[in-house]
Amino acid sequence: MQIDTLLKQFTSAIGIKKAPQKNKAGDYQLDLLPDFRISIRETPQGVFLSSLLSPVPQEGSKEALYIYLMKANFLWQGTGGGIIGIDSGGNYFIFLQNLPPETNATGLKEAVEDFVNYVSYWKEEIAQFEQTPL
Repeated sequence: MQIDTLLKQFTSAIGIKKAPQKNKAGDYQLDLLPDFRISIRETPQGVFLSSLLSPVPQEGSKEALYIYLMKANFLWQGTGGGIIGIDSGGNYFIFLQNLPPETNATGLKEAVEDFVNYVSYWKEEIAQFEQTPL
């Protein structure tokens, strides 16, 4: 299914009147809350979701946080098949997930719900870690 059609069906299903439009980078930006944006991109491997989690700390227990996040990625603990990475500028932690090419509007709705939950969870985990390292 074409991403434009998929997003129209998805946004209609969740009550958004206007489907997101493709930006210059080729991503569709879905703003769910004032501070919650999901980038959606169609790839040959399926539908790719990404969202910013938190700025990378400049000092403190940065190394311990990296280890904690790498363990989550390696063991798939609390990621639901997604991964935690760092943006290309090295400034933000991001959460990424790839959905299969056969994803339909219902599957996208369920995946976005899960994705939002994982992003929210990791935003909280990183914020707590910065206050008191695990």
